[in-house]
Amino acid sequence: MHERPTRWEAETRLVAAGYRITRQRRAVLAALGGTQVCLTANEVYDAARCACPSMGLATVYRTLEALIDVGAVRRVHGHEKCEAYVAALGSQGCSVVCTRCGRVREVADYDLRGVADAAAAETGYVIADHFLQLSGVCGACRGLAGGAPPEGRRASAGARR
Repeated sequence: MHERPTRWEAETRLVAAGYRITRQRRAVLAALGGTQVCLTANEVYDAARCACPSMGLATVYRTLEALIDVGAVRRVHGHEKCEAYVAALGSQGCSVVCTRCGRVREVADYDLRGVADAAAAETGYVIADHFLQLSGVCGACRGLAGGAPPEGRRASAGARR
């Protein structure tokens, strides 16, 4: 399993790409780093506004795009079929997302190079990156031993924020 980039690592990536580290960007990073689940932009906004009440939703979207650009955040298909965001765990990971609670787990890197090579041969593309996402229902949401769904989420589908 991979480790999520620390806030410091994400900030370093932003600075290296020419972005400034602002209070708003730190609030977004804190919101994403403080959870095991994928978050919608509105959920990131709600969490980040605790630290930065004057922040607007457009700032959250711009910050998320900057973080995606530098590889610190990934856009995923979250639970309830919403677009969501999660701290990135490397350039070629495999994420498993619970469709009920939104918990995100990373699994070992499986060898997808053969798939990427075949796609490159068929299309003529130079494959620079890939991301595999699997969706299912986690053990906690199925009622198996191992704990409750992550804090902040219900096991059943809830209202969108």
